Amino acid sequence: MTSTPQSTSTDLVRKSLDNITKLAHVNTFHPNAFHWAEASKLEEVDFLSEIAFVRAGHNRAATAYVTKEMAQLAEIKRHVAAVMTIVMSEMQGDGNELSDGFELHHALSCFAAEEVNHADTFYRYVRELSGLEPTLGENLFAERLALYQGPESPYVKLAAICCSAYIGESVITVFERRTLAFDPRRERFFTRLLYLHGLDEARHVQTDHFVINEVIPRFSEEERTALRRIITRQEELNFMLAECFQRRTADLFEVDYTDSAI
Repeated sequence: MTSTPQSTSTDLVRKSLDNITKLAHVNTFHPNAFHWAEASKLEEVDFLSEIAFVRAGHNRAATAYVTKEMAQLAEIKRHVAAVMTIVMSEMQGDGNELSDGFELHHALSCFAAEEVNHADTFYRYVRELSGLEPTLGENLFAERLALYQGPESPYVKLAAICCSAYIGESVITVFERRTLAFDPRRERFFTRLLYLHGLDEARHVQTDHFVINEVIPRFSEEERTALRRIITRQEELNFMLAECFQRRTADLFEVDYTDSAI
């Protein structure tokens, strides 16, 4: 990994990171702040049918769909947090100017902590919503984590997890915008949950952009090859995870929400 001179440029890079997390303690949420009993009310489930199928009357299928997607995202978020911890540990004292000072470590610490919080929130939401236990024993966590326990640079690992996480962040942003389109006053529980989640997610996307713009351009060709290899395998495992959650949801709800006849 190539370096840039210790200069004003590096100071500006660190400042940009610090700015991302400047209000992280204000623009955030905690799962204890939600009134969880509201999540499974009939009007809330009716709303899910509207946003999922653009019509009422498909509450069970809509609940199955939202449960599958949110539980799967929760599992991915737990993995992101674990990888961030590995990256921060391997960055300690490595002499790279990017990891000098507190800024990068703080940004990644906030990112990881918030992802754990999100996973907790999402899993609790789908439990409250469905009254079922949506967690997955065959979650491929060991296989997904092993991708980041090799000899590659921590910066390659950071870039890989940010690029991979960006896809999930895009999915949840679509959810947030769709619920807001159907519920512009944020009267529904799911709309409020996604809006508050988006406060954290906006910082995560900014951190992803930092990695894309400031970290990846410094990579050697060998590091770029390693990055592509990890991302490719990560996406393969994420697809397998999605299939596992699809089967789990079908077993739990005994409904196929992908059926075009719904």
